[in-house]
Amino acid sequence: MTLPERLAAYHSDEGAEEYLDEYVKVHRKISDRRERRLLDRWRQIIGAQRTALDLPCGWGRYLPWLSDEGCKVIQADYSGSMIAKSRKLHPGNPVLGGMRCFGHRIPLRDEAMDLVFSMRLNHHLVDPDVRRDHIRELFRVSDKWVIFTYFDHASLKNALRRARTAVGLCKKPPKNTMRRDEVHRMAKEAGFEIVADPQLFRIGSGHRLVLARRTGSDRG
Repeated sequence: MTLPERLAAYHSDEGAEEYLDEYVKVHRKISDRRERRLLDRWRQIIGAQRTALDLPCGWGRYLPWLSDEGCKVIQADYSGSMIAKSRKLHPGNPVLGGMRCFGHRIPLRDEAMDLVFSMRLNHHLVDPDVRRDHIRELFRVSDKWVIFTYFDHASLKNALRRARTAVGLCKKPPKNTMRRDEVHRMAKEAGFEIVADPQLFRIGSGHRLVLARRTGSDRG
C-alpha cells in the first residue's frame, strides 16, 4: 500500500473503526496499562495544565487523562474521522476544538500550548527527516511540557529485527527508529531537558516514552 493509500484508509470511517478495534487485543491492553501507569506517575511531576495538544488524538484514548482537572485540549489528527469518533465517544470533555494536520507541520504558533502530547506517532513516519521534524515541532509548540514516544534504535526488539532481516528470516521493513542521544540533543537544542525517557518494556517493545520540560518554565 502506498503512502497516499495508507493516509486515505486512515482518514476513512472504516479506518477509524479498525483502529478502535485494535485496543481490544490483549497486547494492546497490556501496553495501554503500562503507558497509563507511567503517565499517572508523571502527573505528579507536571501538575495541572491549562491547555494541551493531543496529536494524534485518534479516537480519544487519552482525552480523559489530558482533560483531567479542567485542562482544555485541542484534538489534532490527520484523520477527520478519528476526531469525529473521539467527539462521539467522549461527549462533555473540555476541548478547545479539533483540527486536521500532519505531526511534522503543526499550524500553531511557537509555545502555544502548556502541554504537547504525541503518543505512538513517530515510529509510523517512514522518512527520517520527517521523524526529526515531528519532534522539533512538538518542542516548538510547547510552552512547558512535552510527552511523546519514539522507537529506540538500540532497543532489543529493533536489534532482533535487524538480525533476522540480515539472515533472511524476516521480510518486514526495518523499524522507523530514533537514536536516544539524538533525541536528547534535539531537546537541548530546543531549550528542553528530558526528565524521563523509560522504555515501555525492555523485552517485546522498542518504544520509549519521553517526558520533557522547557528549561526555566515553572511547574504547573
